[in-house]
Amino acid sequence: MTREELASTHPLYAEFIDEWRFYIRSYFGGKMYREGDYLLQHPFESSANYRRRKAISYYYNYCGPVVDIFVSHLFRKDAQRNFGSLAIDPLFNGFLKDADLDGNSFRHFMREAQRFASIYGRVSIIVDKPRALASTKAEAEEAGIRPYVTLVTPENLLDWSYARMPFSGRPALDSVKIKESEDTCRVWTRDGWELWRSKRDSEASLIDSGWHGLNEVPMVNLYNKQSGIRMAGISDIQDIADINKNIYYLCSDAKEIIENTAFPMLAIPFSKGEGMEEREVGPRNILQFDPAEPNSKPYWLEAPHSSLTEIREWVRHDITEIYRIAKMGGIKATEDSGRVRSGAALELEYQQLYSTLSEKADNIEQAEAQVLKLWAKWEGKNFDGVIDYPDDFSLKDIDRDLKNAIQAQSARVDSVTFKKELQKKIALSVLPKLDEETKARISGEIAGSNGI
Repeated sequence: MTREELASTHPLYAEFIDEWRFYIRSYFGGKMYREGDYLLQHPFESSANYRRRKAISYYYNYCGPVVDIFVSHLFRKDAQRNFGSLAIDPLFNGFLKDADLDGNSFRHFMREAQRFASIYGRVSIIVDKPRALASTKAEAEEAGIRPYVTLVTPENLLDWSYARMPFSGRPALDSVKIKESEDTCRVWTRDGWELWRSKRDSEASLIDSGWHGLNEVPMVNLYNKQSGIRMAGISDIQDIADINKNIYYLCSDAKEIIENTAFPMLAIPFSKGEGMEEREVGPRNILQFDPAEPNSKPYWLEAPHSSLTEIREWVRHDITEIYRIAKMGGIKATEDSGRVRSGAALELEYQQLYSTLSEKADNIEQAEAQVLKLWAKWEGKNFDGVIDYPDDFSLKDIDRDLKNAIQAQSARVDSVTFKKELQKKIALSVLPKLDEETKARISGEIAGSNGI
């Protein structure tokens, strides 16, 4: 492989890389955002003033909380995981406690994977295994030689290719090229892997390689939402980030207006023969005028500040749109007492949020099952378990549910089963954080009671 081939990227990578970097900077904010050069220089603004304005700019981060709220809802309840025959494997139980060989449990790893999938739209998970050999199962358990997972963000997945399978005709991942450091890349194929190094002013060199025998590339894609384009998902903040950037602009302009109006510009007469050369005009400079003009005298020129009101209204509107796009308008309506929304509008928005979370849950459920299949395949086994993420993300008020349940209890329904199931629902609504054993005991007591 030549140096040019190693440095080459997929056409979609070149198309989306700027967006991916914009999303991750919008999520983290701070210095990372300021270094992204998202604050534009005004046409007649001096370079010195632009650098100063950029240095004192601040970023109201709405992207981070939106992503974190989505992830929080997805992982509020633990997924139902039945690991099948893997559950009794000591190596697999070690994997569940330390999935990435960096101390992170498998549940924590998948939570972070979903967080970055929400930011980028799609992330990839490599399932690898150390090359150390063990002659017996006991030696492998003692040394902890087992498969592990690594998260690969879109910025580091440089190239990929798909191929049609001979018999099924289905497209399958044929190869990927992953940037592991500034000068090294790892190429995975369906048969093995190669580690390449390319330093500046030198040709690419193969420094290591190996065979895995899986007959597939050990990588799983976790999509936040499908876009219809392979290897390109839909970020939760793809529209919100642009609105947040506009708020960043407006806050910088407002700060500049406030400073300019606080310090007016002095106008003084110029001497003959001077003042005709080109001067930089600004609130921190002295403006000169012709003393021969009638009624000419020194004065202070104050900048208008009426646009501040418009900027504030624009910022408020942008914030409202962020909540709407994130399907959290109900939260905003609760915070803003002056804004009244109909119950039907709020219910529709809740249903949209419910649908979004359900789609995310299906995607992470599928990705997690594929990761465990690859883990088992590395060990010469089959994954026969089931992964089931919660798909009930109803945001209805618990008080309303309880009120409806209590009212239903007083209805004349001549059914013991109906009344028992109603009691179970009330018990779970009032005490949602009970452990499973206590919940089962309460349900058993209700089911075993004869009188209602």
